Amino acid sequence: MDRERRLPPFAEDALTVLAEAVGDVDDDSLPTDEAKAVLAEDDRFSESDAAHALDMLDNRGRIYSVNDRVRITPTDE
Repeated sequence: MDRERRLPPFAEDALTVLAEAVGDVDDDSLPTDEAKAVLAEDDRFSESDAAHALDMLDNRGRIYSVNDRVRITPTDE
């Protein structure tokens, strides 16, 4: 089956928050700790929610890490 599994709403929200934060930096990435902090600063996420969202996004291929920096996986959308 080629269809990608849909993300739960909280993970979609996390991806949106990360995309906005990454868009504000020069190299299109954030240190992993900063990515967690950005999510935890949002009222919708606790620290554990932020870590869970990052894990889910990584496991589903929506983000990836290089040298302890989080990057958003480019899409055709």
